[in-house]
Amino acid sequence: MPTIAIIGAGLMGRLVALSLNRQGYQVTLFDKDQKNGQQSAAYAAAGLLTPLGEAMHSPANIVAMGFAALPLWPKLLTTLSGYSFFQQSGSLVVSHEQDKADRQRLGRFLANHYPNHEQHQLNREQLAALEPELAYKFSQALYLPSEGQIGNRKLLIALHQQLTDEGVEWRNKTTVIRMKSDHFTHGCQLHFHDSQQSKNVQQQSFDLAIDCRGIGAKKSTKNELDNNAELSDLRAVRGELFQLFAPQVNISRPVRLMHPRYQLYIAPKGKGHYVIGATEIESDDISPMTVRSAMELLSAAYSVHPGFAEANIRQHISQVRPAFSDNQPKIIANNALMQVNGLYRHGFLIAPIVLSQVLEHVDNLMRQQHHHIDDYRYTSLLSIYQTEPCY
Repeated sequence: MPTIAIIGAGLMGRLVALSLNRQGYQVTLFDKDQKNGQQSAAYAAAGLLTPLGEAMHSPANIVAMGFAALPLWPKLLTTLSGYSFFQQSGSLVVSHEQDKADRQRLGRFLANHYPNHEQHQLNREQLAALEPELAYKFSQALYLPSEGQIGNRKLLIALHQQLTDEGVEWRNKTTVIRMKSDHFTHGCQLHFHDSQQSKNVQQQSFDLAIDCRGIGAKKSTKNELDNNAELSDLRAVRGELFQLFAPQVNISRPVRLMHPRYQLYIAPKGKGHYVIGATEIESDDISPMTVRSAMELLSAAYSVHPGFAEANIRQHISQVRPAFSDNQPKIIANNALMQVNGLYRHGFLIAPIVLSQVLEHVDNLMRQQHHHIDDYRYTSLLSIYQTEPCY
């Protein structure tokens, strides 16, 4: 039975590990974090599935991946016994008077570039029919009915449980310090140690290793990995958000507020819980949220609904997202080492498509089918960079 190591147990690491285990591979999942994934970018997210909402600020292929991924999420979630939160009842875009032109520009952009995807300009009465409590503040809104959201933390928990139930070996609190792959037929050798005991370095060889560490790849690649694994173009983008409990607020679908600095959103998670985010700062700093960010996010939430003034702050979160210079995700294949990285702020939006590409390439490699990469289903949206022939 072929052996595969997955390094990094964020969203992609968990999805890849579970899928490959179900295909009959012997999978070992390595991660330096606890199994709750609190240090992953996926933990500090809202789980928005809003390709049109991202369209003006994202490359066209990212938007296309978002559309393609939307119908795949329900199919994937039905295979998880412990998952319960998926919503596809649309999203709203609102603006205050001073940002009205930006909302109108977004509407024109979508109408011109995505004419086959529904959008509706709402007046106050129509808005009140969808979200009554927003109609007090806003006389107009843009409604995108095909969009949705997912419960990011619930999904991480459900994937953890499913991986455990299906017997995947999970070495948490384990730091991989080196990956060596000279030739595909020789496999990939990992060097790793317990996160608390760095002197006791162990080695293990696998037929294939898949690196899903996110920004962790940049931090350790230069000094600890051989040249075949360097991700020198990877950078960190800081994001901050709030978890609020506001039982006096009744909003049922994601709401975006046009803002001069950030793409601000309010994501309702049920039973009075809301995610408010997110800042986007070019920095690798993961220290606590700044006063400036806190004021901007909370004042924006209050400006959408005054009920947020009485909300309880359950958590404020700062984390970094992995991104390449072009903000495109990349799958890099080098002998028996694959690296999946750079999902930036689009992880949940595009994850099923990235997963599909990874699985197709693994199947091609391990079965030695010699299919050309250009023939993969989603290559037109997401290329695989193959640095050396693997056969």
